[in-house]
Amino acid sequence: MRIIIKISIIILALLIGLQLKGQCGITNNTFQSGEELTYDVYFKYGLLHKKAGTSTLRTKDDRYKGQDAYKMTMIANSTGLAKKVFTLSDTMYCYMSKTLEPLSYTKYAHEGSDYTQEYITYNYSSGNVDVHTKLTRSNKLRHDTIITSEKCIYDMMTVVYYARTLDYKQMKTGESKNSLLISGKTKVDIKIKYNGTEKIDANDGKNYDCIVLTLVISDKAFEDKKEAMKIYITNDQNRIPVRINSKLKVGSSYVLLKKILGNKYPLKNN
Repeated sequence: MRIIIKISIIILALLIGLQLKGQCGITNNTFQSGEELTYDVYFKYGLLHKKAGTSTLRTKDDRYKGQDAYKMTMIANSTGLAKKVFTLSDTMYCYMSKTLEPLSYTKYAHEGSDYTQEYITYNYSSGNVDVHTKLTRSNKLRHDTIITSEKCIYDMMTVVYYARTLDYKQMKTGESKNSLLISGKTKVDIKIKYNGTEKIDANDGKNYDCIVLTLVISDKAFEDKKEAMKIYITNDQNRIPVRINSKLKVGSSYVLLKKILGNKYPLKNN
């Protein structure tokens, strides 16, 4: 009898553990492995408005610590005259489970004379989300800490994929979804606000009907807490980001879609 009770307890614990681990899981009906998006990067400061570089975002099937996963890689580089004024060479990649749980995020950034390395890993085994975040800048350790969250939490890269999966047809203009975001060594509140639809001209010569989202991030890195980021995603099943605006402490930046490859569904554009 004791053996049966012990076995029952173990099975129950395993089931609870699996349930907790799956709390952040989402069904992905939006993108697929092989998706590749190319963007032009622009910077605005006062009257200055220049194309500053290019960026490519790729998604592929991969493995992470023995499990099937998606790997998303973003590479951004300054080009032309902007490269002479300000050197930009960023590589970011993240892993997400097949149910879009964040697993890790890594960033290597050369910006001007600074070199930044950032590492974030997620652990769901405790029932909460334990996030190990570490950052060095110019070979100096800035932080190395563990943050625990009872709710799902994302980083600056995985949150965009999360936003692509939400059902905006069920939302009214002005409604929002709340979540948490890792920013440096802290967790901050984030709201993904639905602002209706708008036509956007992309750099591939096409006009897209887009869902307009505002990301309200309570973080000192962003000047305007009411509109830290604005994302325009295609109003179709692909939910492809066409334009992303970011307001920073010094000026602002935006990326504009230039090329799409590997989209899961046929595109709707004018």
